[in-house]
Amino acid sequence: MKTISRQNVYSGKIIKVYNDEVELEDGRRTTREVVSHKQAAAVVAVDDDRKMLLVTQFRYPVHAAIREIPAGLVDGGETPLEAAKRELKEETGYEAEEWSLLASPYSSPGSHDEVIHIFAASGLKRVSGQNLDEFEELTFDTVPLDEALGKVKNGEIRDGKTIIGILMYWARQNG
Repeated sequence: MKTISRQNVYSGKIIKVYNDEVELEDGRRTTREVVSHKQAAAVVAVDDDRKMLLVTQFRYPVHAAIREIPAGLVDGGETPLEAAKRELKEETGYEAEEWSLLASPYSSPGSHDEVIHIFAASGLKRVSGQNLDEFEELTFDTVPLDEALGKVKNGEIRDGKTIIGILMYWARQNG
């Protein structure tokens, strides 16, 4: 597939929307709507007692309070790992000694180019209180890993990055 032209339909703080004219392999032309989104980083943070940190925050697009792993956008000049470390500390006040990448899935590749880098973090230490962005409202708590897995299975946790993170972490721990 080849891009013939791109029209910027909308530019916001986090996303841009494009209307692309593309040529298919057989020569036919069509349009594709593309949402370009900044990269994000997320953290499955698990303490020595096998409890993970989950945040709860109201997500306006779905009009619901969502349980999810700490996460946020990768700022300019920042690596995904640096963003993950920053978000963990801002949202929970914790730092971690050990870090590893679990996965870097696309959030919705049929229309979005967003990549979410999901890290595992252990060796947790509380170093401060929350330091949230100006309009960010969230709480956090710890949940036993088995309970978090149960919340994925029963549909209570519905956030995609959180489901992927919990399942990838569990798979790594259980070979």
